[in-house]
Amino acid sequence: MPAAAARKVDIVIGGPYSSGVLVGGGHFEYQKAPPEVLARVERIKAVALRHQVPIKAAALQFSLAHPASAAVIPGASRPDRIAEDHAALAAVIPGDFWREMREQRLVAPNAPLPIDR
Repeated sequence: MPAAAARKVDIVIGGPYSSGVLVGGGHFEYQKAPPEVLARVERIKAVALRHQVPIKAAALQFSLAHPASAAVIPGASRPDRIAEDHAALAAVIPGDFWREMREQRLVAPNAPLPIDR
């Protein structure tokens, strides 16, 4: 992503829910999620619950936070998912959620966050 931004190349993000593991599925990168990934997702869910943040909203907004991100393809499996994704993009996520995600090392220390824009 940094190289794309440096070259002024925009990226379209696919799979913002990590093959479903972030939204209740059992797959990560199109394979059965390993225990360490499932444990990390549980930590993310705990932070989201504390801040009353929908995971879908966090995933979509995080995906678009990088300056090289031009769009995101959530991969809606049913028409009603499109409305859910639209609502997730509009959800207000408190800055404290993102700060805790960084403090808990649940996002990379150099990852752009929606509060950084």
